Amino acid sequence: MTKVLWTDTSGSIRVLKDEDNRFYEVQEDGNYAGLLAYERKGTQYSLTHTYVQDGFRGRGLGTALIREALFDLVQEQAAVTNRCPVIDRFIERYPRFREDLDLGPQTVDDARN
Repeated sequence: MTKVLWTDTSGSIRVLKDEDNRFYEVQEDGNYAGLLAYERKGTQYSLTHTYVQDGFRGRGLGTALIREALFDLVQEQAAVTNRCPVIDRFIERYPRFREDLDLGPQTVDDARN
């Protein structure tokens, strides 16, 4: 199941969550621009990878993607393990998310089992 989490005011940029395939996606004008992949077991998420395609970088799409994914996880009251250095840098810039998320000691393998 895919659901839209956020759309910018112009309607051209949106962030979606694809629960069946375990990723968040950012699109611009309906085109795939990037994703944030995760593993999940119950309310335990392991964030594994973030990628924005070359032609879409430098315009805030990655920031919107990570921000909306983390807002979604906060709403779910999820326990989160981060394995992605891009998300580490985002949390350094926006420490509010460190306080809002339950960043537990689990590993990616724990979320897969």
